[in-house]
Amino acid sequence: MQQRTRRWIMPEADIISLLRLIHGRVSSPKIEVRHRDTLIRLRDMLEDDLNRHRDNGLPKEQQTNSA
Repeated sequence: MQQRTRRWIMPEADIISLLRLIHGRVSSPKIEVRHRDTLIRLRDMLEDDLNRHRDNGLPKEQQTNSA
């Protein structure tokens, strides 16, 4: 499966800050299910981008193959 690259870049500090905010909203009992689902998808995308940046930009498949 081909990995799509995103066309936007966010500084690591901003990603971490946004992940904290998302965690707070997702944990709230007052959030609607559809909004929580959207925030969870956004959180997954941000975590993937952050991990890819920390792992020198290699997709997970390439990291395991080169190790």
